[in-house]
Amino acid sequence: MATICISALSSGETDRRERLITLIQGLSKPDEKVMLLLYGDGVYNLVNGSKAAAEITETSADIYVIAGDVEDRGLAGKIIPQAQQIDYDRAVDLIMESDHTVTGV
Repeated sequence: MATICISALSSGETDRRERLITLIQGLSKPDEKVMLLLYGDGVYNLVNGSKAAAEITETSADIYVIAGDVEDRGLAGKIIPQAQQIDYDRAVDLIMESDHTVTGV
């Protein structure tokens, strides 16, 4: 089974990020694949060297980020290497392939 968590939370929203990380940790089980997809201003959470990126990479989630949103915000080459940069078509595929989708976190 697979669950994808989709978020555009800004990097300054520490309470929401902590809830998101707690959610990911709660969903993480040996038979459950958890994915995190960040888009919009959510991409700022994945800037290499940031506290947010360190917290997110400590989870067991597969991390995805919309490449166009990274480019639009001038963050090319600044995103953690653990994050797979994908386009919107691939994001739709991930969502459709997932058994569960969590949004709004």
